Amino acid sequence: MDPRTESPPTPVPSSPKSASRFSRRAWAWSAVGAVVTLGVLAGMVRVERSARGPVLVQVGEWVDVPAPVAGQVMSVHVGLSQKVQAGQVVARLETASGAAEVVAPLAAMVGRVSVTKGARVGAGQPVASLLNRDAVLPSLYVLFSEDYRPELAPGMTLEFQTPGMPHPLETVIEQVEGPEESLQFTKAQQRDAAYPEGAVLIRAHVPARNYERDGKKRVYQDGESGRAQVKLGTQRLLVAWFPGLRDALP
Repeated sequence: MDPRTESPPTPVPSSPKSASRFSRRAWAWSAVGAVVTLGVLAGMVRVERSARGPVLVQVGEWVDVPAPVAGQVMSVHVGLSQKVQAGQVVARLETASGAAEVVAPLAAMVGRVSVTKGARVGAGQPVASLLNRDAVLPSLYVLFSEDYRPELAPGMTLEFQTPGMPHPLETVIEQVEGPEESLQFTKAQQRDAAYPEGAVLIRAHVPARNYERDGKKRVYQDGESGRAQVKLGTQRLLVAWFPGLRDALP
């Protein structure tokens, strides 16, 4: 037997290619795990869901003057900014049953004239709109996306804020206008391009004639604008990321 001590075997270093493959697999499994964990959390966590849109303040209240019956406009007797009295003739129509008059329901100022001579109108279609500045409280007009229409109703809480307000104020929705009225308002405000799928018009009043800022009472300015929102409950974070899952997930 050879008395010399045998040297231990020299370890063979791992191949760089093998280590690189292991590193890539580790990162891939880590990424998959992170995505799965994020998906599970997104499916469990619930976040607040709100309808948001622009708000317009008007010191006064718009009152439509509708056609009593369908017919053709034979003459228009008022103009913009003209003051009218209750019962004053706004326009005359030629109908299937003869002549008919469209009269102002109250004393106010003409804010919009929606028809011209020769135009055809349907029963109930606005011929003009009056601005009643004697209204007790300034009015709010809010536009939301048409998608929110089924979830909005009178009595819901509406939050609004204009640039001069230190914090949002709350009021309640009084009226949810139909598609035609909403479209007319959107076009009048030149916002129809911002709502290619349609908009829903919400009407309300401010809670008081003034608000407080810097310890002083401030009054609302006619025509000032801001932002408004209506809280619609909560939804899963995953649905907030992918709205198409709303019908599939409670």
